[in-house]
Amino acid sequence: MPSFKMEFSTVRELEKKTFRIFGYGGAGFAFGLVLIIFGLAVLGAPIMAVSIVVVIGGIVYVSLLGREPARPTFCPYCASRNDVYQSRRSFNCDICNRPVLISETGEPIAAEPIDATAHYTPPNG
Repeated sequence: MPSFKMEFSTVRELEKKTFRIFGYGGAGFAFGLVLIIFGLAVLGAPIMAVSIVVVIGGIVYVSLLGREPARPTFCPYCASRNDVYQSRRSFNCDICNRPVLISETGEPIAAEPIDATAHYTPPNG
């Protein structure tokens, strides 16, 4: 199962990338329907059929990818929650997009140093 999900580290990343599949399938279905309404059923029917196959294929693909359990992991930079697939040892935060490593114990570790110095900008004037 993990071989299906090599490019996805978090549930939100999976959702963002697979949303395109459904968008293209829905647009193709609507385009085929418009062609049928305007009397071009010869073109519209195959386009609608292909778009239905794309949407059904997308549903099957996403359901296969969603079978791997995910664990809630909080980003050490911005403290946002990321649902990370258990087989992953690193990911980019869904919110701040910074790299995070997962330790052997499952704890998130900052992959870049965190700048904890205070930055003061004096007011103009």
